[in-house]
Amino acid sequence: MDLHQRIEQDLEEHINKDLELKKKLEDKLRCEDDPKEKAKLKNDIQDIDSTVADRRSQLKNLFKERQDREALARQMPDITFDELEIVTKSIICIPPAPPETNFTLTNPKEKMSKNKFTDKVLFPLTMGMGKVWEVNRFVETFATLNPDFPERLRAGFIREYERLRAEGVEGDALFEALCNFSSCHSTDIRKVAAGLAVLSYLFWKCEVFER
Repeated sequence: MDLHQRIEQDLEEHINKDLELKKKLEDKLRCEDDPKEKAKLKNDIQDIDSTVADRRSQLKNLFKERQDREALARQMPDITFDELEIVTKSIICIPPAPPETNFTLTNPKEKMSKNKFTDKVLFPLTMGMGKVWEVNRFVETFATLNPDFPERLRAGFIREYERLRAEGVEGDALFEALCNFSSCHSTDIRKVAAGLAVLSYLFWKCEVFER
């Protein structure tokens, strides 16, 4: 059982306990005559309703995240040059970043720590890393036709990275925003997977994120 499944299980257990407590309070309310005690019981029931609604919302979001992760995991092995070309077209139109931009080689675990990434990022990043050599071959192939291609690709990501950082975006939110940028904000799972592969490649190359 992974972390997401444990959290889902904990939420379901808490919801069941909340509903059991709510039923006890409702049973007590029906037999209560004291106005003050009735008012207190009603407030307690409302608090439980609010808590249950919040936990159900969290559970729904976690369920959607798990579905998205499973869909991404199924799609990632099938990513080809076609998808990679689609997601990089809009990025390479951006002019190269200023020469003073400097991202040097960093240990991946240290880099995750420096960028305040959590286990939420570790899963998609690990999936994306599985396609690193495919992306590397893609970049090298296009570089033979257009020598500026690798630098323009890198520059597009760095420019977006710096824009997001200037807006105060960091940690997991920064990774997610760059994933959206990498996939051209597409909801097509093939493009999302291809975009994640490209971003993971640049992470592996240590050309994006805090060094």
